[in-house]
Amino acid sequence: MDTRTLSDRKFKALITYTENAKEKFGASAASIVILQDNRILAEWYSGKHHYKKGSLEVTSDSMFNLYSLRKTYVGLATAIAVVESEISIDSKLSDVLTKPKLELGHTTIRDLATKTGAKYFGADRIEREEVACYLIKELTGYNIAELIRERIYKPMKLTNTEWISVPKERLVCDFQAADGYASVRIGSNEGHERNLYSSARELAQWGNLHLNRGQHHAIQLVPKEVFALSEQLRLDTVDKHRIFGWYYQDKCYYATGAAGCHCVIIPEFNAVAVRMLNKYTEDYTVDQKLFNELFYHCLQA
Repeated sequence: MDTRTLSDRKFKALITYTENAKEKFGASAASIVILQDNRILAEWYSGKHHYKKGSLEVTSDSMFNLYSLRKTYVGLATAIAVVESEISIDSKLSDVLTKPKLELGHTTIRDLATKTGAKYFGADRIEREEVACYLIKELTGYNIAELIRERIYKPMKLTNTEWISVPKERLVCDFQAADGYASVRIGSNEGHERNLYSSARELAQWGNLHLNRGQHHAIQLVPKEVFALSEQLRLDTVDKHRIFGWYYQDKCYYATGAAGCHCVIIPEFNAVAVRMLNKYTEDYTVDQKLFNELFYHCLQA
């Protein structure tokens, strides 16, 4: 086990669990970053970007595909656009969007925020996240990636988080095909597709920004009203568990991607844990629960 920057031994059990998960799921790469009270307590990297000869070793600059974790980025951009435009969360999308002409029915912004209602729209089956991108562009003049880059990445000096439109050496391959073929996902740079890559450190910083309610180094990067809106949605939404891409539980909230990248936030201990893997699977549900519980117990120790 590589413990090149492990400063707090109490997280050894979490790292051992992740190392075993890497082998169990068939990932070639794994990493962990743990923050508490705005500082890194533990950092661990293992494996390579893929299994072929000459593959790069995983480092702090290695960027993993976040898959559904991207929905927390889409969610934050949506919340910022809604709050700063002073528009009702219950506005119908068809009343706000002037283009394109989509078959949106009675879908509201609330439906986008809570991931309820239709997942696809129209004959072209446009996803919710792309509809959110149209909404954000309508309200702010920026697409998702532009808004997040200007409001978050630049002031936080994040350089290893990006919707990838051209190949880069730092990208970790993921394994999705049945034959174990390794690939990277290249797509639109607008911010709604499944091609958002991030390093473990920067995903941890993303989680920490939410833990600190939009504040970074005493600077309020995200309006406080965004987090008030999230709390209100949790109070008055039937399914209180998923708001703006985050799954809420009693002791924590978290988000996970299909290749095993995971971010969990535990407000009680002012702590964030990020775990990266690169093996696509349909269901990390049990793994999510075990990782969250183990992290909580490590913090208690």
